[in-house]
Amino acid sequence: MRGYFVTATGTDIGKTYVSASLLSVWRAQGQTVAATKPLMSGFDEDTLEQSDAGRLLVAMGQAVTPASVSEICLHRLAPPLAPNVAMRQAGISQNYNEILRFVEGRLKTCEGCHLVEGAGGVMSPVTDTTLQIDLMADLRLPVILVTAPYLGSISHTLSALEVLEARGLDVSAVVVSQPSVHGSDPVSFSEELNRFRDVNLFLVPHASVAPVADLARHLRGS
Repeated sequence: MRGYFVTATGTDIGKTYVSASLLSVWRAQGQTVAATKPLMSGFDEDTLEQSDAGRLLVAMGQAVTPASVSEICLHRLAPPLAPNVAMRQAGISQNYNEILRFVEGRLKTCEGCHLVEGAGGVMSPVTDTTLQIDLMADLRLPVILVTAPYLGSISHTLSALEVLEARGLDVSAVVVSQPSVHGSDPVSFSEELNRFRDVNLFLVPHASVAPVADLARHLRGS
């Protein structure tokens, strides 16, 4: 099993788009794929296919049902809030060890290429006392960092790389997404980022799947 943790510089950056595209490319190549989204918030139960977990299931070639979503997602919370806040408001116990065991169990039982998609950014909360970076450090999976060319993103991306490396995590790829068709040019952003850091950089322009094939090959070969 080859696994990766997909994180980002913030929310609505393109984690799920990149994750689903990778799963689709690998599956089209005949690879066995799996995904885990341990925490999900801000979705409509009546339109599960449009949720992050739903989109991952579609990319895996699986039906989207409440049961199948529960298989890959431990806690799904409707309010568009940080998971720890949503769990607190819903009266759900914030058991970090339970979340960690859920992901570890998925990694042990699922074969092939496995993506674990975090919630929010690198330093976003998991519970009131733990962060996404803590979950990444405990899982020890190589990381795919998704960023985007928005104002302030150079700082956010460099900060994310610093904290990931400080925790001893291997950043296998930095993906420059373009969540909006009106977003800034990912090429110019990448050139600026390369002034400060030498990283494995992959560009995924808006609604473009083809460049993900290069990323998929890189990850399979790394």
